[in-house]
Order: sequence, then C-alpha cells, then structure tokens
Amino acid sequence: MKKIDYIIETLAPVSLTEKNNDSSLYVTKKYIPGAIIRGMLAGKFIQYKNLINAHEDEDFYNIFLSGKVRFVSAYPVGRNLELVKKGFSPMNVPLSLVCSKDGKSIKDISFNKQISPGYKKMKGFMLKYDNEICKVDVDTQVELHMARNNDKLRLIGSNKDGRIFNYEYIEPNQFFLGYLIIDDDIFSNIKSFLESIELNNIHIGRSKNIQYGKCSFEVEKFSDCKSIDYDLLKENVYLQALTPYIPIKEWQSVETVVKELLFSIENKLNKAGIDINIRKNDIAILSASEEIGGFVSVWQSMRERRRAISAGSLIEFIIDKTDEKVLEKISEVLYSGLGYRCEDGFGQFRIWQSRGNIKIADYPIEILNQDIMSSTVRMNAKKIIQKRILLEVRKKAIIDAEKVNPLKSKNALNRIERIILSNYKEENIKQEIGEFKSIAKDNLRNIKLNGFSIYDFLFEKLDMPYSNIKWENCLELDDDKLNSLKSDLGSEVFNVDKNLIFKEYWLWFIKHLKKRS
Repeated sequence: MKKIDYIIETLAPVSLTEKNNDSSLYVTKKYIPGAIIRGMLAGKFIQYKNLINAHEDEDFYNIFLSGKVRFVSAYPVGRNLELVKKGFSPMNVPLSLVCSKDGKSIKDISFNKQISPGYKKMKGFMLKYDNEICKVDVDTQVELHMARNNDKLRLIGSNKDGRIFNYEYIEPNQFFLGYLIIDDDIFSNIKSFLESIELNNIHIGRSKNIQYGKCSFEVEKFSDCKSIDYDLLKENVYLQALTPYIPIKEWQSVETVVKELLFSIENKLNKAGIDINIRKNDIAILSASEEIGGFVSVWQSMRERRRAISAGSLIEFIIDKTDEKVLEKISEVLYSGLGYRCEDGFGQFRIWQSRGNIKIADYPIEILNQDIMSSTVRMNAKKIIQKRILLEVRKKAIIDAEKVNPLKSKNALNRIERIILSNYKEENIKQEIGEFKSIAKDNLRNIKLNGFSIYDFLFEKLDMPYSNIKWENCLELDDDKLNSLKSDLGSEVFNVDKNLIFKEYWLWFIKHLKKRS
C-alpha cells in the first residue's frame, strides 16, 4: 500500500458544522473529515475529466467508489509546520493520557492502569513523535448572521423579522495534516490526477460559495505505508482508534463490538495465511462513543446517523506470536480500514505502545526582530495583500455591473458562473463560452459596458475593464509604505496572477448582474 500526505491551510474562515441542540448556533468540527476531502477531490476529478455520469468512468469508480482509496481525516497541527517537519504526527489525544493540573506533566494510565492524584484527562488534539507530545489547539470564532431564506431577502441584504443565527468557524491561517491510503494498483492513477490539477484554491464546509471555506490543498509527499515497528512481545500494547470506528452492525455493548472487531482482524490475518490468535476476553478497553452522520451533496440528503467508537479509544492487543511477517500483515489490515465507511477514512487503527516517560514538547513560537522577517510572516503578509487586492477587483466588478442593463434571462449568466468556478484558466473559460449557442452569445452582446459588449471583451482582444488599474494605488497606502512593503516582501508583492484577477472580476460581475436580473 502507498500513502500520500497532504496539508490543508485555511485561507478564510471554515465552518464544518456538527449536530447541535441550539438551532441558532452552528458549531464546527475542529478537524477536516475524510468524507469532505473525498467529496472535494471527487468534484475536482469530475471537472478535470468533464464527466457527465461520473460513476460510469472506470478511473472515477476505482478512486472514489471502489474502496481502494481511504481518505483519512486531516487533524490540526497549528499555525506553522515546524514540528511536522521534525516528524511529529497529529492525532486525537488517546483516552489513556492524563495531564497534571499545572500542565507540566503527562502520564499514560494504560502503562500503570491507574490515575495518579492531581491529574485530569486530556482532550482535543496533539502532535506526537516517539515519546514526545505537544498539545495543539484550534483557534475558532463565532460570527453573527441575519437569516435570509428567500431571494428577495438575499437581494435586500437584511431581514425585518430580526431572525439571526451564529456560525462558529475555524480561523484562517491554520494547518491540517492528513493522508490518503491507496492500493498499489491504482496509485499511479491518483498520483497523476493530483499532479495535473490546481488545488491551491479549494472551498470546503458550510457556505463555501460566499465568505467561508477557502483553503489550499498541497500534496506533501508520496511514500509506502510503514510496517509496525513496535516490539509486540512487550506488554501494554493497544489498538488506537486513529479515526472513529463505525461497526457494520448496530450495537449496544462496547465489549461485544471489541470482540467482533478483534475477530474480524484475526479472520483477515488467517485468510492472508497468518495463523494467529488474538485474545478477546479480559482485555483493557478505554473507549468513548459518538454519532456519525453527514450530508451527501450529490443526493442532497443527510446520511443515516450511526453510533461509533470515538477516535482516541484504546483496545488492548494481545497476540500469541509475532515476527516480521505477522507485523507486516497486521499493518496491512489496519491501513485497509475496518468497519463501515472505510473509504471516508473511518476505522483506521494504529498500534499504541504505553510509555512511562512521556516528554512535553513546546509548540514553537516564532520571535521576530526588527531586522529579520521569517519566511512564514513574509508568506502570510503577501497573502493578506493579495487578498486585499482581490477585494478591490471584486468592488470594481460590482461597480461596473451596476452600469449595464440586466438581462431578463439568467441562463447564460448561470452557465458562465459555473465555468468560472471550475479549475479552468482564462483561455479555457473563453473556449467554453465560445461554444455557446448563438442565442446565448447574442445575450452577451446585449450587455454593454463602456461602449463595448461583454462578448467583445472576451473575444475581440480588447483591454479588460480593469487593465489600466494599478491595484496597489487602491490600498490607501502612501509612497513610503508602498516602498517599504516592496523592500520587505519583494517587488512582486502587488503582482496578482492574471488568471486569478480575470476569474475574480468576471465572477463577481456575473454574480451582481444576476442579482439585478
């Protein structure tokens, strides 16, 4: 089996809503579920191959429907990647870890089977490397919104009834690390796909068509799935639920679920030629449960909610023999996934070896002096400036859209909006629009801006309506500040990709024109 690590950075607020009893507050998950990654990449694949009935395409079926690829959830690593570069991996905090009340000591109760006085259970996420652990927090905020549930209220932009709701969202500029687990026979297919598409501008989660959900997706590395390198002859070895485990059957008793899980692992090993027995009675279990649901956008319906063993749960793992071949086959079984919805990354288990000497690693905090600017700060500053420029592009588009006569029909505008929202660049967008039928082209010729039609701007080699604008002059910065930014961040800091400006301008021009229509 192969593994592809990926890193997601939130570029805008991201809201991954969970079930909540308060209808006025939508809370967010603090990680990015594998099902969201699977859906996002499936959408990109459909655009990439221009598929109509995607399930009939062999490559699409193999990658997204056959179960040969497991899209494992992306867990938080904080606001920089320093510890990840040193080999630390993110995960849910195992239920066996307890922390002293002053936060200066961590113990593993699976090692000594008891909680020491003065310690409390840990929750959330952490980074781990060997016997070092670093707690990771996810920064979130809550934002108030007006409820506007029909076209008239959306156009007005307010609600006289005063109905409101709140989104909890993950703040921008935070990183999440996950990976794909892939069967060898289709590894080259998905590798080629990922190398051929643009993933630095994706949208996930709730309200992703407006202000939420913008992220970048970056493939970090390709590698083989590692075999277990722990000495299973020692005591205190556990199966750690890396992601929630959804049993195939409905269940009530954790002990029954654990027995069926261990029997399933044993059965798979026996079928692979490994004659082995796994103890199923009188074993230690540290577990929590939760409900797993979800929304399937293709079906426009909610998934059936299923009860699952939570990530971070531990199940004592005792086998009657071990050698290199046994460890290799156990690794294959665990990486393949167990239970229901393995393709969405559920049912991923790893080996947890209890430790009595856990060290706390400090999360790296960058200290800047006046003369040296870190690469991370420089990169984030460039992103902020470029985002600010795109806001000016958007304002220019809306102002221009106010000058033209709206169409009675929105069909052509809807089609153009869908094309712009794809991965296509300017040349491909123009090519798609050029294949419109004559009636749609005539509609574009009827939209006049500055004496020219929209069709002319796209196909008559005219300068775009924004061509003569120096965007840095729109940022309300004096010459000294502009020169200082160019000196600190590079002279190209105000240069935004032409394709990005083209798409941003025409997308918001079309959006506003549709509103006026």
